[in-house]
Amino acid sequence: MFPQELDDLARMMHELGLRPEDVMKAAGDPAALEQLLNPVGSRAARQQASEPSDIVSTMAGDFEQAKARFDAEKNMPPIPFVAKPREWFLMALQAERQEVLEREKSPHISMKHTIIGTEAHVSTIALEQLERVSLRQMHIRKTHQGKYLLCRIATFPLRVFSIHIPIEDVYGDVCLLELYNYPGTIGASSELVEALFPVGSILAIREPTLKSAARGGDPILRVDCPSNVIWLEPDDKKLVGVKWKTGDHVPNSPRMPSTEEGWKKQGNGHYQNGRHIPAAVSYSRGLKRFPASSVLRLNRAMAYLQLQYYGAALWDCEAVLEHKELPNSLKSKALYRAAQALYGTGNWDEAELRFTAMAAEYPAEATGCQIWIQKCRDRRSEATEGKYNWVTAYKAAQAKPCKMDLADFTGPVKVVSLPSRGGGRGVVAKRDIKFGELLVVSKAFVSCSMDDSANPETHTIINLITNRMDKGYRAVTATKVAERIAGNPKAADAVDQLYAGPSNRLPPSEYNTAPSEKVNVARLLHFDRDVDIRRIEGVLTFNSFATPSLGPARSRSEDKIDEQLHPSSLFLLPSLFNHSCSPNAFWYCLGDVMMIRATCDIPAGNEVFLSYTRGGDSYISRAKDSCLASLLGSCNCSLCTRDRQAGEAVCKQREQLGSKINLGNTDLAIRSHIKKLDETFKDYPTSDRYAVIEAYIELQNHYKARSDYVNVLWTLFKRLEYMGLKVMDTTVRGVLSSSDRDALPIKLVTIGGSQAGSSLGQVGVNACVNIHHVFVGEFDDIARAAKWLKGAVWRKFR
Repeated sequence: MFPQELDDLARMMHELGLRPEDVMKAAGDPAALEQLLNPVGSRAARQQASEPSDIVSTMAGDFEQAKARFDAEKNMPPIPFVAKPREWFLMALQAERQEVLEREKSPHISMKHTIIGTEAHVSTIALEQLERVSLRQMHIRKTHQGKYLLCRIATFPLRVFSIHIPIEDVYGDVCLLELYNYPGTIGASSELVEALFPVGSILAIREPTLKSAARGGDPILRVDCPSNVIWLEPDDKKLVGVKWKTGDHVPNSPRMPSTEEGWKKQGNGHYQNGRHIPAAVSYSRGLKRFPASSVLRLNRAMAYLQLQYYGAALWDCEAVLEHKELPNSLKSKALYRAAQALYGTGNWDEAELRFTAMAAEYPAEATGCQIWIQKCRDRRSEATEGKYNWVTAYKAAQAKPCKMDLADFTGPVKVVSLPSRGGGRGVVAKRDIKFGELLVVSKAFVSCSMDDSANPETHTIINLITNRMDKGYRAVTATKVAERIAGNPKAADAVDQLYAGPSNRLPPSEYNTAPSEKVNVARLLHFDRDVDIRRIEGVLTFNSFATPSLGPARSRSEDKIDEQLHPSSLFLLPSLFNHSCSPNAFWYCLGDVMMIRATCDIPAGNEVFLSYTRGGDSYISRAKDSCLASLLGSCNCSLCTRDRQAGEAVCKQREQLGSKINLGNTDLAIRSHIKKLDETFKDYPTSDRYAVIEAYIELQNHYKARSDYVNVLWTLFKRLEYMGLKVMDTTVRGVLSSSDRDALPIKLVTIGGSQAGSSLGQVGVNACVNIHHVFVGEFDDIARAAKWLKGAVWRKFR
C-alpha cells in the first residue's frame, strides 16, 4: 500500500534511496522511470555527487575558480523566486532528516564543510522600520533591503553544517532557511536543534537574502548574521490581522505552557538535559507572562551561570533579592548564585564578601562557601601578583573536557600605538624585562573544540579571505563569538577593537576593555546589538589561534595529523602582539588559558613579539606556503633575513635533509642527517636552528618507539641545549640530595652564539614536561619528575 502520511512516504523514499525530484521526473518520463529502477548503487552515486563534501573538494582544488563563481554570482541579475511544491519540499527535508539521525548514531568522526569570507549582510534597521515581503515577491541573488520576511518553521529543522530550517510564509510558500553562526548550534544534536527551533515558531527575517544553491539546487534563504532573525510571540503586534494560509496550527508544533509552573517544567526539562540556551529561553518566555516569578528568574540565573553569562545571572539574582517578602529558601539561592556570578565577572573582592556573609547567615552552606572564598583569594593573587600554582594548573589541563579556572594577569607590558604595524598597535615592555618573566596570562574570549560537539566531528573550511583551505574548529569560532555577544552585548566592543584585515575599517589606536558588569538579558536570542559576522570572521582570520594544550610532546608528523583536532581560540590582549619568526616571547596554553613569557632580556620600550607560525617551519614554508604569508606578506625578522641571505638552495637542502629523518631509519642514519642539517646553520645561533630542534624531536620518538628511555632523555637534553639552556642535572638514576631536589635542572647560558633562547616556546616547555613524564612513567622517580616540572614552570634560570 502506498504511504498516506508524509513522514511515512519520506521514510520509504529514504530507505529506497530515492529523491523527490527523481520521482517527479519519472512520473512523466518512462526513460527516467527505468533509470530510477536501476540498482541502488547508481542512485547512491548520484546522491554522493550532490553531497557538500564533493562540492567543497571540487572548489578546494582551485580557489580562483571558486572566487570566480562567487564574483559571477554578484554580476548576474536577480531572478524571481518560484516556490517548490510544498508536499515535495517537506518530503525531501524529512528524507534528509532521516539521514542526519542515522549519521548521529555513528561513532566515527564526521567531517563538516563550509566556506567563509563570502558576502554576509548584517541588517542594522529596526524591524519596526521595515516593510513586510513575501517569498513570491522576492528574487534570487538579491538582498531585500528595507524589507522583512514573516515566516514560521514548517517542520523539524536539522543540522548539516548550518541549521537547515524549513520555513513557510503567510501564503503557504516554502523555502529552506540556512542559518549560520547561531548561538547554541555548535555540534548540536538533533534533539537540541529541535529544542532551539521548535516547529511552528514565528520568525521575522530582517532584510533577507535569497541565494542560488550550489550545483543548481533549489534556492535558499541564507542568514549569516544571527541578529537578522527576530523571534515573535503569538501575541506580537506584527501578527495582528495575519492569517496563515495553511491554518493556525502547524503539525508537530509543541504545546505552549499557560501557567508559571508549566514554563518552569519546560525550562527544567531542557536544563536537566544540558540544553541551557533553550532552558533560558523557556524561563524568559515564562517571565514575559509572569514577571513577578522569583522561581523562573532564579532558574534563568542558574542557566545563565552555566552559559557563563555572569552579568546576566547577577542581574536576575539581584532583581530577586529586591523582593521584600522573599522566602528564605529562595533568598539563600539568590545570594549564593549572585556571589557565583560576581566571581565569574572577576569581582573577587565583592564575591568573597558575599560568600562570607552567606556562610554567616546560613551555617549549613558554610563549607561550600569556604571553598569559594579560597578560590576568590587565589584568583586575586593571580591577577595582582601573577602567582599561580602551575603544577595544579597543569594537572587540571589534562582533564577532558577542560575549562580552566585561572585569573587574567598583565605583567610589565602595555599596548601602544604603532602606526607602521598592520593593526596600528603593538605591545612593548614597560620596564626592563628579564628572561623567563611572566608577561601575560589570558583566558580565551572564546574557545571551540571537539568537546563542544554532541558527536565527534571536525571541519574543512574554504576561506575566501586568505584563499586557503583550512581544517579544524576555526569554522565554528564565529558562532561562539555570536553566542557570547547574545548573553553580553558589550562583549561585542572587545571584538570590534581587534584588527579585522585590510578590507574592514581599522580598529582604534588605543585598546580598552571594560570589566564585566551586570546586564539585563531579558530575552535571550533577541540581540540588543547587531552581530556583524563579516567583521567577526575578519577578526578571527587575523587573530585566532590553534591552541593545543601543554602536555606530552608528539612528533611533528603526529602533530600535523592531529592539528585539525586542536581547539581554536580567540584571545584579546595576546591578539595585539605582532609577529616575528624569531620572537623575544613565546606562548603556550593550559586548556583555554594562554601564558606568555619572555625568552630573553627585553629592554624597556622595546616591542615584544610572538611567532604566529609553528616552530620548525622552514623559510620556504613561512615565505610561500603558510597562512602567515597570505596574511602579512614578507617578514623582515632576523631569522627570515638570515634565511634569505643563506639562499633558496640551502633552504631547500634543509627541507630535503629534514624529510629524511623519520622513524624508519637507524640511529646512526638519523644522527648523520641531523649533523648534516646542523652544518647548514653554521652561522646561526643555536636557538634559531629550529629544524635541528625538530629533528631531535623525531629522534626522541625513534628511541621512544624502541623503549630506549635513557636515549629519549638524552635527546630531550640536547633540545634544551639548542634552545640556549644548560642542563645542570643530566642524571637519570640514583638518589637526589635535598639540595639537588630543590635546585632547578636548567639555567640560561650562552651556547653556540645564543644569548636569547628565542626558540624557547612551547617546544621548550614541552621538553621539560616530557622529561617529567619519562621519570614518572618509566623510571618511577617522583623526585626527578617533580624537579623537571619545576623547570617547565620557568621560575628563575639564572
